[in-house]
Amino acid sequence: MAWNGHWYSFDREAILRFAPTGSGVYGLANETWIYAGESNSIQRRLLEHLAGDNACITGNAPTQFSWELWLQKQRFARQNELILEFRPPCNQRAG
Repeated sequence: MAWNGHWYSFDREAILRFAPTGSGVYGLANETWIYAGESNSIQRRLLEHLAGDNACITGNAPTQFSWELWLQKQRFARQNELILEFRPPCNQRAG
């Protein structure tokens, strides 16, 4: 399934303004996908990544983020689809 999210600047202001506090999946990228994640609160997780909680993400210097809302029981499967499709370097391989 294609990615349907809109991309936003990966900074605190944009995360607080555009990232939902709800359940879903998200992507971090620069020219290519860096990481695909899932969370009960997309906004909270993005702020944690912005603060440097993951050395691989920080080292790859994401410039943008995007998200899709998904129910908790569907998030992990959607995250795995994204990992298999985009092969982000900061994810362990799904499958």
